[in-house]
Amino acid sequence: MASHTTLPKTAQSTSRLRTDTLASSVAILLVVTVVQRSVGFGRGILFCRWLSPEILGEWEMAYSFLLLAAPLAVLGVPGSFGRYLEHFRQRGHLHTFLRRTTIWTAAWSTLAVAVVVGFAPQFSRLLFGCEDCVGLVRGVALCLAAVIVHHTLTSLLTALRLFRVVSAMNFAQSLLFASVALGLLATNAQVSSILIGYGIACLVASAGAIAWVWPELRNLDRPVEHLPQKEFWPRLLRFAFFVWLTNVLAHLFAIVDRYMLVHFSGMSPADALEQVGYYHSSRIVPLLLISFTDLLSGLIMPHLSHDWEAGHHKQVGRQTNLAVKLTGLGMLGFGVCVLLFSPFLFDVILQGKYSSGLAVLPWTLTGCVWYGIYSISQNYLWCAERSRLATTPLALGLGVNVVLNLLLLPKWGLLGAVVATASSTLLCLLTILWLSQRHGMTVDWGTMIVAIAPGSLVVDSTIAVATLAVLITASLGTNVILNAEERKQLWTLLKNTLDKLKPLMRRAKTSPVQA
Repeated sequence: MASHTTLPKTAQSTSRLRTDTLASSVAILLVVTVVQRSVGFGRGILFCRWLSPEILGEWEMAYSFLLLAAPLAVLGVPGSFGRYLEHFRQRGHLHTFLRRTTIWTAAWSTLAVAVVVGFAPQFSRLLFGCEDCVGLVRGVALCLAAVIVHHTLTSLLTALRLFRVVSAMNFAQSLLFASVALGLLATNAQVSSILIGYGIACLVASAGAIAWVWPELRNLDRPVEHLPQKEFWPRLLRFAFFVWLTNVLAHLFAIVDRYMLVHFSGMSPADALEQVGYYHSSRIVPLLLISFTDLLSGLIMPHLSHDWEAGHHKQVGRQTNLAVKLTGLGMLGFGVCVLLFSPFLFDVILQGKYSSGLAVLPWTLTGCVWYGIYSISQNYLWCAERSRLATTPLALGLGVNVVLNLLLLPKWGLLGAVVATASSTLLCLLTILWLSQRHGMTVDWGTMIVAIAPGSLVVDSTIAVATLAVLITASLGTNVILNAEERKQLWTLLKNTLDKLKPLMRRAKTSPVQA
């Protein structure tokens, strides 16, 4: 395509900056994600077995804060990489883009860490409901710096379409986190051990990624013409602001139920944190879905952005619509498996320690499935530079979530918080699909059916299995869910992905013999 010819010579010819195709990206994502999430799942299981619900609740609150504060601190600029790095690279200003955004990120990160350290007592009350955890909050502040570095590099390498490097970095981070944190927990079963392990893992994995790409990024061609600041920042910051606002609303939406439990349930801080620990146990497996769709969304975004820049707007709409359908079907299938496996998980593996978590699992799982579909859906509005509209569903959902929590928490406790979150998540999903359709995205009845279908998970596992079977049958044999063109695209994607996986499988089979 013509757009490829405008790339800088260095970016085209350098092997380490060689972009991955969509098929190879999916292949890499599938292979690495299975291994990485297996490590994460095992780590989460051991956390639950080794820690009390109260300490597990403290970790959940600290981790939730890190996920909220990392994008909040840098004002969304790294979140704009997927949309604008390709824009500036095609115009010969990749070096300028990277230098200016790096300085911005470093400055705001330093300020954020200083604020958390300086107001540690206030943050202690916010996170844990009391001011007795000042030392722990300072550890959270140091860990925040490491998380920002890791998230920024992930955004950069994803925007460069270096998914093999992103996958290796995330795998290393997951493995290091499990090794270091579990090793420290064996001698000191406190939240501080987990924070140290998480911070070290983020820093070491980030250092490895930097060592890989730095020689090539350092030698990028300097732009022939100077890019004035007034032509660089306004458009970027306008988009980044709404990405920032979207991130803030998304993370607030994701954690508001736990904060409501701590501050508005009427429980003591210890009892409230215990309930948060039970909630954490119900999220161990469903969070795998969200982490996968976050990776998939980041993987898809640069390719959609490339097509949008090339003028293929309708194609972007069709591709996003197909991605929503496939994600919904896949996640519903995964959800069914989780429901069938859950009694063994909670009664045997977790030794019956988290029965309250098992009770709310169907609602937790359903909410996570809906949120995963939502994370894929929002890519269209971002490509269309309608990032302002992308904040509307989250703002609406956040408000509804808070109101429902206030109404349901006093009556149902933890179940009320989970039901409130799942219900408001569905509202977010339906709203963003409606907004995307109004601005050009293809949204048909099949999309709406797939979007609503995960609600069957809260009814009964048998109903969920029947729903999945009907949807798969309709997808393969009729045009109700997938039309003929979408089925053709699906088979092409599967064929290309399998072609990329075959060399990896052959090497895996022959490597023991060679050794």
